[in-house]
Amino acid sequence: AELVSNNIIQPIPKAQISDYLGGFNYLGATLEKANIIPDPSMSKVRQLISEYCILPMATRDLHEKVPFTKTILFYGTPKSGKTLLSYAVANGVGANFFNLSPRNTDGKYPGKAVQLMIHMIFKVAKTMAPSVIYIDEVEKVFISDKKKMKEFGGMEPFSRIKKELLKEVKALVPGDRVIVIGNSQMPYLCVKKDEKAFMDFFQKHIFFPLPDYASMRILWPGLVEKHSGTLNYEFDLSTLSHISEGYAAGTLNQVVRLMLSERRVEKLERKPLSVREVVNYLCKFEPIRKDVDQALRDWTNKLPYRRPKNPEGAPPPTAEKKGKKKK
Repeated sequence: AELVSNNIIQPIPKAQISDYLGGFNYLGATLEKANIIPDPSMSKVRQLISEYCILPMATRDLHEKVPFTKTILFYGTPKSGKTLLSYAVANGVGANFFNLSPRNTDGKYPGKAVQLMIHMIFKVAKTMAPSVIYIDEVEKVFISDKKKMKEFGGMEPFSRIKKELLKEVKALVPGDRVIVIGNSQMPYLCVKKDEKAFMDFFQKHIFFPLPDYASMRILWPGLVEKHSGTLNYEFDLSTLSHISEGYAAGTLNQVVRLMLSERRVEKLERKPLSVREVVNYLCKFEPIRKDVDQALRDWTNKLPYRRPKNPEGAPPPTAEKKGKKKK
């Protein structure tokens, strides 16, 4: 009751993993053969979240026997679907949703009482399993630079939960059916030792890409249908998919919601949607800046699984000589 009154245990909107619309990257296998690691397609993101988050949490028996994930990071540009799929994980397994985001817990359990808060959240999460512990802006929990901390605002430093969080996550065992989902728009804010601690805390890292052409062709009709509209066979979907390159999926959803008012939906039979009309609404929103997208890609290349085992130019490892050196 205390966690509910403090808005830490929250009701969540209905969301399904299928709400994250997007296609499959058919060139992925070809690129991998050429030693180019492609972005995960939006279809691949759905698949990974099902495998890492939903299936192992289905039953206690299954959680004890199959490899399970304690911590997972969803990172990508704003409005790329991270929160949507966090809700979808909780809905998919019927889990309780604990919001441990620094902004949500700011001012609650001040000072040393933070230890009690973290302990209580994990204890209740295990008792009421399955449970999802959600942390938005999670990169800010790992930043130790005091100047940066002040820029974030808030009554308490965002990093106050870090020590107890690490302790409680370490204590999770098979059968607990508790997963910590971190969301981040700017994982690159963590530098040096903070960066290593941040990367190592999460067992899995899932990058949420911007929609490519194939995904755009699925997204636009899907979003229009979601908001009670239809696209007729004359609609030039190919042109619109090229024009909207660089926009996040959440932004496209806002465009369609704004465009398809109740009155406009009623007129669709007499006046179908045109590319010109959609673009007029699309122009009211900003695409994702290329430097923001590039910063996320650069950070992705620092992840342990992306690092080359023997970087070019590095000397080959030498075997240590056995025995003592002669004097």
